[in-house]
Amino acid sequence: MQQSVMPRAAQGVGASRSFCAALAFAAALTLGMSGARAQDEVSPEIENRSDQLDVPYVPSTNAVLDAMFTFAKPTKDDYVMDLGSGDGRIVNYAAANFGASGHGIDLNEGLVKIANDHARSAGIADRAKFYVRDLFREDISRATIITMYLLPEIMLQLRPKLFKDLKPGTRIVSHDYNMGDWRFDATKVVGSRGGGEEDLVYYWKVPAKVAGTWEFKIEYPAYFQGARDYKANINQKWQDMDGALDSGGLPIRIFESKLDGAKISFAATGEIDERLVRHDFAGTVNGNRIEGTVTLSGSVEAKTFPWTATRTKADN
Repeated sequence: MQQSVMPRAAQGVGASRSFCAALAFAAALTLGMSGARAQDEVSPEIENRSDQLDVPYVPSTNAVLDAMFTFAKPTKDDYVMDLGSGDGRIVNYAAANFGASGHGIDLNEGLVKIANDHARSAGIADRAKFYVRDLFREDISRATIITMYLLPEIMLQLRPKLFKDLKPGTRIVSHDYNMGDWRFDATKVVGSRGGGEEDLVYYWKVPAKVAGTWEFKIEYPAYFQGARDYKANINQKWQDMDGALDSGGLPIRIFESKLDGAKISFAATGEIDERLVRHDFAGTVNGNRIEGTVTLSGSVEAKTFPWTATRTKADN
């Protein structure tokens, strides 16, 4: 067994409340097993092992799984990573039904064995694999979709890793628990379990990292005094951003800002050569470079120009 060296609260992460059990009968057939067999394979001993890791094995409903896939929209080009994969239903289902590849990690060796057995039985073991690993040490950078059913305190501990290591545009879906002030992009209330308790599914798209100082030049129309150099000082918290432009005069506040994966847009209105000019920026972030367009309007004829910005200082 691979031992985790995380604090006890974090050690339970790998054996998280899994999405794993109880798909609809048709989904079970897709994976080449009956629903009864899938339940029987998770023995009391295996369930108890998850309890010892502080996070119980709790199967999700079919409706929850459907909602997660509706948000994530997996395709054959996606790599799905399930953090706390249990008996592997998330990754196996994505591989069997959407052609995706991926892997799951869990600290419960019994559940990992069941997950790999299911993948082999379904003939998808080349695209769906499962490992005994600690999620805080896992390289998640390859993932285009992350799935989770983790305890609230673990979700908060995991946020910096997800934000730092995942590529812009990566989709994250979570059952029941959100990530605090990392505002979710969408959510859905899904049915109810026994006793009337409702299930929730949350969805995020990982934003580009844009905090820092960016420099660029705008080629103004002929009636201005030529091109003008700018600095944009951008602050960011998760997918929210603000800041100001500096073009040699008073700072121009940024507003209507939006980060959507690698896509960025914002506006700024300020006085340029005694004319009030609105700037609408839109582009794609690629590391320390943004390429797109800027549209000038207001006290000038509306025109759109190419726009390229370079980050000269990054803020952590």
